[in-house]
Amino acid sequence: MKPDFPEVTCVSFSADVAAAPWDYEEAMVSEITGVVRGMVSETEEADFGTITLLKVSVGEAINRGLSLESICDAHSGYLLSVFNAICDEDEEAKEELEIEPGWSDLLVLAGFEVKPEYRKSAIVVKAFETAIAFFGSGGVIVAAMEGKHFVGLDLMIDEWRALGFKRIAGSQFVFRDNACLNPYRADLENDDDE
Repeated sequence: MKPDFPEVTCVSFSADVAAAPWDYEEAMVSEITGVVRGMVSETEEADFGTITLLKVSVGEAINRGLSLESICDAHSGYLLSVFNAICDEDEEAKEELEIEPGWSDLLVLAGFEVKPEYRKSAIVVKAFETAIAFFGSGGVIVAAMEGKHFVGLDLMIDEWRALGFKRIAGSQFVFRDNACLNPYRADLENDDDE
């Protein structure tokens, strides 16, 4: 079987993380950049572009008695709007979202810059899936949408379905509870078989 090119082989992540002790709101949010690399032929490698993420250390904040709302507000209005979309006044996940209890991190898919020649090859989905597995394995993942596209991400519906996101009613956001199975996984696997 002939390999498909281009093919993502790794994402090299870098993050600015505040030095301990983490006893203030701003320390709970890390901005992460991932450089996406892979093969463009059997012998040639290339950088495809970058993805950006925000990681909120929810479990650490709870352990330190910090308010998740205050943490999000201290970072940005955007992160506060993410908080308002997923949390109630008690800082618990909204009941209607059916998010499993005990999530330890909030990961926000914030943006990407992929070279145009690689854009149509599912590279962004593979890169974000890698980031989710590494940084959000026990958490809730959120991104913003406008119409059929992720704001700042320009992913199409089939791509966000591939990532397992569901819309949050009454908001611009979609989310994925990583403690649950991807609701579209069976459909996607069936599509691959065809």
